[in-house]
Amino acid sequence: MARITSDPALDIEPNFASATFEAIRNCIIGNSQLTHDEAANELSNGWKQDRDIRLVAWTAQSNEEARLAAEAAQAEHEHVEQERLTLELEAEKERRETEKKKPKINDFKAGTSVGDSLTHRPSQYAIHKLKSYEYVELWYFSPEGCKETADEAKSSADNTYGFTKVDDFVALKLVTSFKPSRKVIQDHSLEWWQFDMAKNCFLLQINRLGWPEKHQRAITMFFMNIVSHPQRAEPLGERSLLLYAAHVCRDWHDTLTLNNAFDISIFNSTLLKNLAEEVWNKVRFESLAEVRAPSRPTIPCR
Repeated sequence: MARITSDPALDIEPNFASATFEAIRNCIIGNSQLTHDEAANELSNGWKQDRDIRLVAWTAQSNEEARLAAEAAQAEHEHVEQERLTLELEAEKERRETEKKKPKINDFKAGTSVGDSLTHRPSQYAIHKLKSYEYVELWYFSPEGCKETADEAKSSADNTYGFTKVDDFVALKLVTSFKPSRKVIQDHSLEWWQFDMAKNCFLLQINRLGWPEKHQRAITMFFMNIVSHPQRAEPLGERSLLLYAAHVCRDWHDTLTLNNAFDISIFNSTLLKNLAEEVWNKVRFESLAEVRAPSRPTIPCR
């Protein structure tokens, strides 16, 4: 059925008894015995039947159009709502990203003053190594190493910057904070007092950086075994112990990266004995070299 354009209930029934419909009434009467009033009544009944049919169709059409309109409105509402949620999610994601990039500052204990003494600060190079659990020479934690860091901080001689990654963005830092010091002394070449003081600063720093408790206990026991070992009382004993500490500490850090590290707190007396023999052999060789070195001829005075 073609679409109905207006409500049939609003249609006005024609006056079928008027002269306008006389020809139609005559056709209906024909050879019958119907009167004009009866013919007009027949036309009225037919018109009403047709109107009732159109009313039913109009109601169905109106209901269908209302359903389609409601579905379209619902779809539009859902589309608008989805767009709103998408925009909100994107805004929230952008807010979180922005929040992540903001510099963070930790809390502090109100009413707590600074301590009575200040500890030495190693270089950023050494701190970076500790944060990565990599080996770094103990000299950086000695008074001399920390003093060099302080002197570099006061000096503006080297203002070269380089890129570094901080969280999820790139920042500029002084190149000196990435470079090892030219003055660094290998662990086995340290004076005993330098080693003793540097290891205390080293242990303090790994505690501040939150090293695992297990690792802190092991490395602390390692240093205690070194400084309290009876070999210190022997000739070249401290030199042998420094060589032991240097080799074992570096090897421990190397094996940590390979996930097969040993327990550094367990002292290996056999290794110390072998390294002590190495120290004695070096001293003997140096002594022989001095003895064999030709003396300079004396030039007589005139």
